[in-house]
Amino acid sequence: MASPSGFCVLVRLPKLICGGKTVPKTLLDILADGTVLKVGVGCSEDASKLLQDYGLVVKGCLDLRYLAMRQRNSTLEEKDDCIGWRKVLEKCQDVVDIPFRSKGISRLGEEVNGESTESQQKPRNKKSKTDGTMSGNHQARDPRKHKRKPLGVGYSARKSPLYDNCFLHAPDGQPLCTCDRRKAQWYLDKGIGELVSEEPFVVKLQFEPAGRPESPGDYYLMVKENLCVVCGKKDSYIRKNVIPHEYRKHFPIEMKDHNSHDVLLLCTSCHAISNYYDNHLKQQLAREFQAPIGSEEGLRLLEDPERRQVRSGARALLNAESLPAHRKEELLRALREFYNTDTVTDEMLQEAASLETRISNESYIPHGLKVVQRHTRGGLRSLMQLESRWRQHFLDSMQPKHLPQQWSVDHNHQKLLRKYGEDLPIKLS
Repeated sequence: MASPSGFCVLVRLPKLICGGKTVPKTLLDILADGTVLKVGVGCSEDASKLLQDYGLVVKGCLDLRYLAMRQRNSTLEEKDDCIGWRKVLEKCQDVVDIPFRSKGISRLGEEVNGESTESQQKPRNKKSKTDGTMSGNHQARDPRKHKRKPLGVGYSARKSPLYDNCFLHAPDGQPLCTCDRRKAQWYLDKGIGELVSEEPFVVKLQFEPAGRPESPGDYYLMVKENLCVVCGKKDSYIRKNVIPHEYRKHFPIEMKDHNSHDVLLLCTSCHAISNYYDNHLKQQLAREFQAPIGSEEGLRLLEDPERRQVRSGARALLNAESLPAHRKEELLRALREFYNTDTVTDEMLQEAASLETRISNESYIPHGLKVVQRHTRGGLRSLMQLESRWRQHFLDSMQPKHLPQQWSVDHNHQKLLRKYGEDLPIKLS
């Protein structure tokens, strides 16, 4: 990295994260900020490698070859060598995060209708038979028509707000919770709710609810803003599961029924950074509870080497007529042993060529389930500690500045203990 003054910093990631350390949040913010341009040759490929090897999302990549093309074209047309870098960079905003593709691009940085012309295929020292100049049919390549999916494409922003901040009231008028407009409308459509007001949208239930809030300051009564809880950005936000789904889906129903406390809004950049830190905590849990991620135990299907060898041999026999006789006999012997037969028929050969080589893993236990199972040994309190650990991890790693009121690391824990007691029999989902 380099500052405008010329101060340069070389960041050696393997050294930075050795010993289980995490990348500083300031560096993650810079990498994920699309307004901070990362220039270089092949920088989009470098960004892809950072995503693949370290889980780092990099946005704002600008390949210097695009920059050179735009600058050269401007100089040729305007004959002005004093074009400022800022002006040139502004002309390249449409190719940020677009991988450079040199195929079909001439030495002037242009494309000839997506194909190579006869004059381009000839050596440069030979002139064209016409006038030795380039054809007027050259059209500048428009990268916007050839966009590749940018990094972090999995983070697709919501098209509608998460919080409609409608209210449900009990028959006596006591506020019960906030909800989205669709849920409030459902009570009206079913004839079990009465519209009290349009703004705010309030529906009074015509039946006694299963439960009521314990205090006027209950979390589910709070109006929530549609913004990133970390940085406050009000657009391009998506849902963030503070406790990852791979753990929560195994929680007992008592801990997750009608519970949206741990679903928050983050902008796409903050979401990517948060996932990076989540992966580090997952690795810690994997070590603590002997629940490795990506190990053989964590694979639902395993590759059977014997079946794979049989399939490979059958395909070789079908497609390679020039196989030496001794090699053919080796492959046929393997097929006879596999099928426990003295003769290999054509039908058997076709079946072996399409043999399924993956088998069910009888010892398969997903990482998330194993971690939850280990906590189950300590009962309800132990599971609540796992819940609190993820919430505290989110606070420590992301330092959110816009959390909803009453959001808490120990949310609902005292209520669960009062309702079910510490000796609640744990039945995992």
